[in-house]
Amino acid sequence: MEEIALSESVTLSRIIYGLWRLTEDTDRSASHIIAKIDACLEQGITSFDQADIYGGYTSEALFGSALKQAPELRAQMEIITKCNIVAPAGIYA
Repeated sequence: MEEIALSESVTLSRIIYGLWRLTEDTDRSASHIIAKIDACLEQGITSFDQADIYGGYTSEALFGSALKQAPELRAQMEIITKCNIVAPAGIYA
């Protein structure tokens, strides 16, 4: 897959896999998430979008647990993240 260079040291895959709905999957096991990551990498999708607010503030932990079980995957990807996003009152209550 084509990569896009943002600078000399930063490149991203043209398609970025968003982890917003990671927690909506009925199978949230690390092995299932690793399979998703592997499928992306096999297709050349190396960039993953994450934020602290995703999945009711739980997506990062699931993604991190999967990478902890398969740490070799981390070197093959770019993680785009944001933090300190404040959800409007009541969304995740």
